[in-house]
Amino acid sequence: MEKLLDKETRIKVQEILENMEDNVQLVLIKGNNDYSEILEQLLLELTELNDLIDVKVFSADSFDYDTYEVEKDLLPAMFILDSEGIDYGIRFYGVPGGHEFITLLQDILIVSTKKIMDFSEDNIEKIKSIDKEIRIRVFVTPTCPYCPRAVLAAHQTAVINSNIIGEMIEANEFEELSVKYDIKSVPHTVIEVKENGIWIMKNEFIGAYPQNNYILEVLKAIE
Repeated sequence: MEKLLDKETRIKVQEILENMEDNVQLVLIKGNNDYSEILEQLLLELTELNDLIDVKVFSADSFDYDTYEVEKDLLPAMFILDSEGIDYGIRFYGVPGGHEFITLLQDILIVSTKKIMDFSEDNIEKIKSIDKEIRIRVFVTPTCPYCPRAVLAAHQTAVINSNIIGEMIEANEFEELSVKYDIKSVPHTVIEVKENGIWIMKNEFIGAYPQNNYILEVLKAIE
């Protein structure tokens, strides 16, 4: 089978992953589609580049949805566990290809090193203060150069606070959901709060916002 990552890319990825400090597990739930096969191959190629990465693959009907908050209708889905099996609320729905591939690598490093990349101490404290269950859904396309910044912000927010789930959603792979949220350009971020077991949209914005502006938009959703 032909590799997804060419020789030059493999060398660059290996250099990035050399900064890992601890094991991570990439958990993949596959659907019956070509995207699932592509994502599985991509993740397995990462295991060839660093021994600290492990991949666990589930079929749609064998995964324990009661333990992990994963959307059954958005497959393939992938999330990252640390060496102790802790779930940090990072979600990828669809293939993190194109510009989003670097986001996956950054997330692996964050979980492996337990180090947040982009947020100031003040903003970290603001995120930690959130006591409601929220999910931050970032709709992206692989060719969008601004999307990785928006996705990484959502994922880091989830890492900081266990009440939060940060999601990358590949808009082209999930057209029905994109229509539901009226996604016309990316990155498009939708912030929802869980009320009585139901996710309710509270805020949305388009673009990759600077750190302080992004935090303000997140906090608006829980006012």
